[in-house]
Amino acid sequence: MNTIYPILLFISAAMLAFQVALTRFFALAQGSHLAFMAVSLALLGAGASGTYLSLKPVTKPGLTRTLTLSAALFTLSVPVSYLVINYLPFDAYRLAWERVQLLWLGLYYLAITVPFFFSGIIIGAALATRPERAGPIYAANLLGSGLGPPLALFALNRFGGPGAVFFCALLGWLAAVSSQAAHLKQGPYGKTVYTRLTLNVAVAVALLYLTFFPPALFDVRLTPYKALSQARLYPNSEIIFSEWNAFSRVDVLQSEGIRSAPGLSFTYTGNLPPQLGLTVDGDNLVPISNPSEPAFTNYLPLSLSFELRPKADVLIIEPGGGLAILTALQAEPEVGSVTVVQSNHTVAAAVGDRFGDFSGDLYSDPRVTLHIDEPRSFLRRTRQQFDLIILPLTDSFRPVTAGAYTLNEDYRYTVESFADALTHLTPDGLLIVERWLQMPPSESLRVWGTASEALRWSTGCKRQACSAHLWSLRSLQTSLIGLSPAPLAPHDLAQIRQFAASRQFDLVWLPDIQPDEANRYSVVPEAPYYQSFSELLNTPDPAIFFAGYPYDVAPPTDDHPYFFHFFKWQQTPEILQTLGKTWQPFGGSGYLVLVGLLILVVILSTGLIFLPLLAMKSDRGAEEGSPLCSPVPSPIRYLLYFALLGLGFLFVEIPLLQRFILYLGQPAYAFAIVVSALLVAAGVGSRYLSGWLPLRATLWGIALLAVAYPWLLSFLFQATLQLPFAGRVAVTVLAIFPLGMLLGIPFPRGVRLLGQTAPALTPWVWAVNGCASVISAVLAAMVALTWGFSAVLWGAGGAYALAGFVITGLQLAQREGLARLTPPDDESPGYQTTPDKSG
Repeated sequence: MNTIYPILLFISAAMLAFQVALTRFFALAQGSHLAFMAVSLALLGAGASGTYLSLKPVTKPGLTRTLTLSAALFTLSVPVSYLVINYLPFDAYRLAWERVQLLWLGLYYLAITVPFFFSGIIIGAALATRPERAGPIYAANLLGSGLGPPLALFALNRFGGPGAVFFCALLGWLAAVSSQAAHLKQGPYGKTVYTRLTLNVAVAVALLYLTFFPPALFDVRLTPYKALSQARLYPNSEIIFSEWNAFSRVDVLQSEGIRSAPGLSFTYTGNLPPQLGLTVDGDNLVPISNPSEPAFTNYLPLSLSFELRPKADVLIIEPGGGLAILTALQAEPEVGSVTVVQSNHTVAAAVGDRFGDFSGDLYSDPRVTLHIDEPRSFLRRTRQQFDLIILPLTDSFRPVTAGAYTLNEDYRYTVESFADALTHLTPDGLLIVERWLQMPPSESLRVWGTASEALRWSTGCKRQACSAHLWSLRSLQTSLIGLSPAPLAPHDLAQIRQFAASRQFDLVWLPDIQPDEANRYSVVPEAPYYQSFSELLNTPDPAIFFAGYPYDVAPPTDDHPYFFHFFKWQQTPEILQTLGKTWQPFGGSGYLVLVGLLILVVILSTGLIFLPLLAMKSDRGAEEGSPLCSPVPSPIRYLLYFALLGLGFLFVEIPLLQRFILYLGQPAYAFAIVVSALLVAAGVGSRYLSGWLPLRATLWGIALLAVAYPWLLSFLFQATLQLPFAGRVAVTVLAIFPLGMLLGIPFPRGVRLLGQTAPALTPWVWAVNGCASVISAVLAAMVALTWGFSAVLWGAGGAYALAGFVITGLQLAQREGLARLTPPDDESPGYQTTPDKSG
């Protein structure tokens, strides 16, 4: 039996590593709005494997063959499923008006689910044949899963996305080899030891070679709506740089068609300099500009910042291709210093090293200091004060009605982030934010409300008094918003007016603005920007304003950091009315895609859960000894218990992952560290604590911790966000371990309880747990978008508390049933008569 643990470790690591690799594939090929699908599809495969094992049970004598065959099929299906989804003509943007996309979506689902189906069979078969060993088996599964994310990041960083796919297949093959190792003389195909060893080595060497040198056939194909895909359509365009890291792919494109200067004044009559285009995950094309035409930067809205604060010490956060840095360095008079915080080291290397000669060696300028760091962490650690803190515009324009980036969290644009920045400004310093203009006002209005709220937090000023600290102007396409810890001085107001007039930019707000000063150059009917900005500042209750506005523009917070989520339910009739009639990605709202996906996974999961019950009832319902006729609790009680566990586990994992993105920086690092720590902790709890901790107390303990964690983490982040990365990793692991260890106990204990009287139902509860987790993954995203991460954790607390009540009834009914049972044959495998008294 001990030989099964290496198999479980390898296959679980391969499964989670492939899941992480898929999130990177989705983010690059389709967009990060679909990246979370990897989680739900992995769980759907596990649920389907439980249904299959319920209908075709595995016996102990056939376990080795099942494990070996399943591991081999997993290995084969990983690259095959990747190829299928890479070349299927599925396009999420066209779902609204092309019915055939529903077919492609179904095939997409099926192809990705297959590898997880085979890995799920291995884990489910091990549990089904030895339910009394559920604790160690589940621990091996969790510990292996905990190794998967860091292995995936290593593979992505070293081999790129296609190479990482073969690396995951190699891990799966090691599971197949481990399964054969203890049974070489009884090989299922009757091959000699030498022949089988040769075959195993040959396959491993081939997969290793493909990991380092994946064929061009496996290159990721991008949706045609990606910025990189669109830029490739320019004449003579060519990708001259492409490099993967653990959390992104950075490309640099050379093309005569790249001309980008967002917000450039109409009064500029010169030429734009030569430019290269830089994209991250094929999106948000930003320019790398040659400094050969220095005059043009003086006609960008951002140049006003350096006129207002000459010789400033400047902090630029996430400058992308470096246009904001170039604007600062070319300002007159010269800036004092430029501190740059860039979280993506590959972007910084491309701009500063690989194309430094082209960009004018921005990062080699003695005035520039580069920090590769997460901006919020940098702000918490540094003691430096700045005259200007700039959040430049480094993403592509996207229609507010599209919803394509609804699921993108961005901790730069939260109330807490702005408040942090204000504390690092000199008394008359300025925080400057650039955003795209939308109609009706959305991005800029949301920033305006966030700025106002941050001023109240950091300075304590009354809402209407905060208006003296704020100003805004706009070009035809962009808005520029400034806020200061101190009220704006008269000379600041005069300079803003003079700059706007000379560049023909429109004033949106000044503390002393007159209505006729707004909307002069780029005229918009009814001056919606001035009207909405003024109304928000002057309303006695902003909540009423936000409730009545057609889009959700309430200020994002660290608990709800979805800056691009503008959907409200009252938009639904309009969206449905125009569905397929206008070109809008996802038919008008990314949120409605989640609703559709939830309906789909509920239907699929319900079928996978109840199919085995119907089959058992029709085939064996009248037979003596059938699980459905045994004097034990109804299967519906077990359904409820294991469904609550599946729901609760993901409701803990997903918000913890999101909350720690802020703390740890890059989402990929947060995923690897948080998920690994949580799964390893759960594995430790399953192996060493599940035998003696009371089950009901464990469930209620999880519920209490889940409810308390939002407050505990807030205090923890406040106290330790300034630590270096290694320190934050240590704090993360220590914070997660107590809850994680408890999370590893309820599932194996439930399997042991079931194994005492109805072990044949073990594969079925594996299906229930997996299918409930599928629903949980989608539902958690919807709850987080609507109410925030804390609400998801509170939902997890409710699920585990309810599971505590369910298990109480189960144990009572179990004991009553066992008392009426005739003791079975002692040689019956996996069957025990001693009730579980430790709960």
